[in-house]
Amino acid sequence: GGSVEALVAGAIDTILQLQPEVVLLGTGARAVFPPQSVLAQFLKRGIGLETMDNAAAARTFNVLIGEGRRAVAVFLLPG
Repeated sequence: GGSVEALVAGAIDTILQLQPEVVLLGTGARAVFPPQSVLAQFLKRGIGLETMDNAAAARTFNVLIGEGRRAVAVFLLPG
């Protein structure tokens, strides 16, 4: 909970500067969803925020980039 919220909240401005169409949030071994306030920061700008485990985020990122989409992946790493 808190680590996801803190990471994403601190990184929102940096992520937005990259002007992505979609942001993939990899939250470790399992999906941990950020609070609605974080989701709203992206939704109000028309940017999708998808939360999933790290392996799924990596696979999805590769597919989106291969399609020429503007995607950003953010990963929480253990430790």
